[in-house]
Amino acid sequence: MHIDRRLLGWGAFFILVGGIPLAVRAGLLDESLVSQWGQLWPLLLIGWGIGLLLRSTSVDWLGGALVAITFGVMGGGLLATGWRGLPLATGCTSDAPTTAFQARSGDLTSSAQVDVDFNCGSLAVTAVDGTAWSLTGTDRDARGPRITSTSSHLSIKPDDTVSFPGTGRSSWNLAIPRGPIVDLSLTLNAGDGTVDLGGATLGSANMTLNAGKLDIDLSAVASAGDVTATVNAGAAAISLNANDRDVNVSLNAGSLQVCLPAGAPIRVNWSGTLGSNNFSAAGLTQTGDSTWTSSSFAESQPHTELRASANAGSFELRFGGTCHA
Repeated sequence: MHIDRRLLGWGAFFILVGGIPLAVRAGLLDESLVSQWGQLWPLLLIGWGIGLLLRSTSVDWLGGALVAITFGVMGGGLLATGWRGLPLATGCTSDAPTTAFQARSGDLTSSAQVDVDFNCGSLAVTAVDGTAWSLTGTDRDARGPRITSTSSHLSIKPDDTVSFPGTGRSSWNLAIPRGPIVDLSLTLNAGDGTVDLGGATLGSANMTLNAGKLDIDLSAVASAGDVTATVNAGAAAISLNANDRDVNVSLNAGSLQVCLPAGAPIRVNWSGTLGSNNFSAAGLTQTGDSTWTSSSFAESQPHTELRASANAGSFELRFGGTCHA
């Protein structure tokens, strides 16, 4: 058998890009180790240097092979864990000391819209009894975010009018009241976030993650309507109860898990390019080219209607318990 060395690098690249996300999902590779893929970039320089030194020799392919393998490992790490492995890509690299900003609070009525945009750092969203919301935390200059608050609308956004965006980390702790019905819209850019809304009443939830990690626990809410989530180059996990609802998720590079209670009825419509899923392993039955159902599913009965799209990413469905990114 003759091996075309011109294609050797491409073969190694595609094997690694596809194999690493599968190995992480199967527990064969430690995700925390794979998430360090961005630190491998010096190997690219070494590979290019080897290629120059060995040019016109019988082993001139070694440099190219090293570059292809490095790109493969980095690409596989990107698909498995998102942009967390490349801090410079997020602009969230400052380790300067932070200072607590003044706590803020207010009241929401029986129905309210809550919009949260967060950049760079750590965000924790929880639920508390009553009708009052509150926000505490730290940032570089103790100014805090820009907040617009009425009895029916709460908007919290980074105050990027006082400094260059992305130059410092922040930490926010937001408490949302359980009393009113809340429509929640959350965008997290380059950070780590947790959302645990046990006991809250959600009319709807819309989450967007851009380069980071986000855990969303809605498994113990009082009630929740439709859920929409978009993950762009990150790792996210969504835990839900077994309500009758539509769940729309879109994954563009990275990983996304959705957890439901054991035996929860569900129908999944799947689409995407270079995306992987575990529907067969999770016990679902394929009923069409892009449709999967659980054994407990009946169209006329309450169920979760999941529409999932994954482009160059890994999607996983789990039954029983909660999941974590």
